[in-house]
Amino acid sequence: MAQAASPPDIAYFEKHIRPLLVQHCYECHSVDSKKLKGGLRLDYRKGVLKGGDSGPSVIPGRVGKSLLIQAIRHSDPDLKMPPKKKLKPEQIEALEKWVAMGAPDPRSSAENSTEQKQLNLEAAKQFWAFLPVTKKAPPEVRDPNWPHSDIDCFILSAQEKKGINPVNDADETTLLRRIYFDLIGLPPTPGQAEAFNKAAATNRQEAIAGLLDELLASPDFGVRWARHWLDIARYSESTGGGRTLLFGEAWRYRDYVVDSFNSDKPYDRFVREQIAGDLLQGGTLEERQEALIATAFLLIGPTNYELQDKTVLEMDIIDEQLDTMGKAFLGLAIGCARCHDHKFDPISTADYYGMAGILKGTKVVVHSNVSTWNKRALPVSPEEEKLAKKQAARINALKKEIAALKKKSGDKKKTAVTIASLPGIVVDDLQATLKGEWTRSTSNDGYVAENYIHDGAKGKGTKEVAYKVRIPGDGKFEVRVSYTEGTNRARKVPVLIRHADGEITRHIDQTKTPPIDGSFISLGTYDFLIGEWEAVIISNKGTTAHVIADAVQFLPEGATAVAKKDNAKPPVKQDKTNAKDRIKKLEEELKSLQKKPGTSPQVIAAEEAKDTGDIHIAVRGNVHNVGEKTPRGFIQVLQNTPTPQFSPTSSGRAELANWIASRKNPLTAR
Repeated sequence: MAQAASPPDIAYFEKHIRPLLVQHCYECHSVDSKKLKGGLRLDYRKGVLKGGDSGPSVIPGRVGKSLLIQAIRHSDPDLKMPPKKKLKPEQIEALEKWVAMGAPDPRSSAENSTEQKQLNLEAAKQFWAFLPVTKKAPPEVRDPNWPHSDIDCFILSAQEKKGINPVNDADETTLLRRIYFDLIGLPPTPGQAEAFNKAAATNRQEAIAGLLDELLASPDFGVRWARHWLDIARYSESTGGGRTLLFGEAWRYRDYVVDSFNSDKPYDRFVREQIAGDLLQGGTLEERQEALIATAFLLIGPTNYELQDKTVLEMDIIDEQLDTMGKAFLGLAIGCARCHDHKFDPISTADYYGMAGILKGTKVVVHSNVSTWNKRALPVSPEEEKLAKKQAARINALKKEIAALKKKSGDKKKTAVTIASLPGIVVDDLQATLKGEWTRSTSNDGYVAENYIHDGAKGKGTKEVAYKVRIPGDGKFEVRVSYTEGTNRARKVPVLIRHADGEITRHIDQTKTPPIDGSFISLGTYDFLIGEWEAVIISNKGTTAHVIADAVQFLPEGATAVAKKDNAKPPVKQDKTNAKDRIKKLEEELKSLQKKPGTSPQVIAAEEAKDTGDIHIAVRGNVHNVGEKTPRGFIQVLQNTPTPQFSPTSSGRAELANWIASRKNPLTAR
């Protein structure tokens, strides 16, 4: 008998698998399908396990043996799902992981897969966890001498009902070790044990109280207990997801949590600072610094900053934020409502997007080809601020002077090279045949035509770019390959050249600037016969970094000298040399200034976005399938007060923080 799925497994299914199945599989494989394909139902667990005409679609724990996985991999031409377009690599990986986990699936019903049960808010509000916290009188117990506090009365009462007797009081050595391990996570030294035993022999209660005060005041207390919160806050010093990037300033948030425990910061303040610390008013300079650093809570989650669809990236970040806030502060899995009303808790999709609208108005990401997290200057003293402004002014002046000198001397960035400007026969990557997943990019200048492509430093040994060329007549042709250089490029990229006398493999170091006009490198001259050739193949075999593929140029013998003559650069004038020396000197000063501590430190932090307001529901969690607009708000079943009126010029994050940290919120206290 299969074991019941754990809550984390169900959460994984709801977040990653159900939306994928709904979007890509239900059209052909659910009770709502116009025509059920292959007798296969994927809209409930038994249907998945039973499979269709070909047999069970999933064998829990056996990824390679599961027909569903074989189908989505498209490795068999007769077994492809979806049939028209292959799933993205990350979607295939998610399904593979799900099967490896044992295919946890809470969908027990074979009824209409799209039928939604209506939430009954009034009935849901009567569930004990959603009721206001009330103070209960401690129960009466048969042994009134055992309890030392009201909590002990509740414990003893439950034990007495079950006929359980409390154990005897711990001896001094056992008690001492329990206190040390509980509070600071370390055992007492022999000297500390001896001192405690001596004090306990005189007055046991005073010895215990004194020891507790001592350990609570120890810096080790904050270190020990901050670790628990850092786990809840999914603290890490790297991004995870996609290319792993390092959070250089994450340590500030870690130290903030440690200091909060050691200073016995009120929990409601602790909550407010992490959600909206940048919006809190007043306080000392140190308190304002702490509050800003605290908002890193919203940014340090696992994020794939390489995602090129920035709308999807933003919504993925918001989903991760809501999921973490719900679990950390409320004990609720809010993320399950991204695609549909929550299956177990009274949380509607409208509730989800009401809160998502608040976070959409919060700036936590800065977009580029590879996006990054938001950074802000840490508040500083007036003296430090004056110094920072002075340095910033000098830095800006240096940047302007350097840019002006570069423009004047002609030291500009390379621009895209047009195919029409190149002699010979040119085959661009857009005309090439691609094997494996390649990503188009325009991040680096100097590429040919519209873009270049790269392998993402993934799938090594499985990716190729093949260039076909039509040779108009027999003859010798020089083969040139273009690429954009970079420090993250591969150093030994194999390029196979097929010619009339056989084939040869050359290797390119793509960390170095191409020697011909900064765009091309020559791989030699070869004999070619008239006709169509798959003449050049670039692969990522044997490489460890990013492999770039752009255009291939075939120059007929005799045209090479002309090309060199056409591309020859005029002699460098003396004033240009002087300008370069000046640029170098200014850049050295700029680099030195940027390293000095006078500038305000940049920290990982949130801030209000320029665009705020309500957002639309993403139908089935797909941000490109826009539903109705939903007003910003909170989870309705927990609302004991009217929803505040949100300003059109603010996110509503301060109101969200106050709602979560409110004494009237029954889940935060619990």
